[in-house]
Amino acid sequence: MSKSADQTLSFEEKMKKLEDIIQKLDSDEVQLEESLSLYKEGIKLSKECDEILKNAQLEIEELEVNNDD
Repeated sequence: MSKSADQTLSFEEKMKKLEDIIQKLDSDEVQLEESLSLYKEGIKLSKECDEILKNAQLEIEELEVNNDD
């Protein structure tokens, strides 16, 4: 999947993809090369999801501050 296609995925779609990767890695049926590729993709997705969550938290905090005024 291309970088631009990954960026169009929603948070929920990224989490689902990450869950699928974890399941594959937990199985003993994946070869080493595929495991490394899946691991790299999982790390990338994890960072993207973390960034989405951080941005959502910042937005919530800003809304709370603006609501207090």
